[in-house]
Amino acid sequence: MPADNIISLISITDELVLEELQERLDIIEHKLKFIDKKPTTLCLEWLDPLTVAGNLLPELVEMAGGTPVLATLGMPSLVVDWDEVQQTDPDVIMIVARGLSVEQSMRQVSALLQQPGFADLQAVKNKRLYIADGEAYFYHTDAGLVDSIEMLAEIIQPKQFIFGNEGEGWIKFEM
Repeated sequence: MPADNIISLISITDELVLEELQERLDIIEHKLKFIDKKPTTLCLEWLDPLTVAGNLLPELVEMAGGTPVLATLGMPSLVVDWDEVQQTDPDVIMIVARGLSVEQSMRQVSALLQQPGFADLQAVKNKRLYIADGEAYFYHTDAGLVDSIEMLAEIIQPKQFIFGNEGEGWIKFEM
């Protein structure tokens, strides 16, 4: 989804604010023109049942420089089997539990850690497992969408983007 389409979802009417949000998206879009590798990214909305985030999330992942897996652009969230996750073997795994803060999601992460073969996934071996604040970001169509895209860019393309959201909007999960 082009950045101007995201801006059209935002319910703010202040032209200066909208212009600033557009500029933030343009910076990401420009930097990504020089990126060849777009890591496969799995965004989990729920851990029990295991649910891949749908709707806008796959589009936000693409805008942030990733390739969404097990999710179809514009389609609803999807319950998946653990075998499907293992087969896709994503480069990045994000837990973006709808309505849950980072702390609340941390209390539920054991459901994921206990899955057979979890430690063998590329994302886990390369320490690319993240937990984001699904309560404050990702599921609202307002100015927070731009914050969400910036967070995703920090996570998916960490050598290219630092917006200062680590520790506030997301954390890297260490095992």
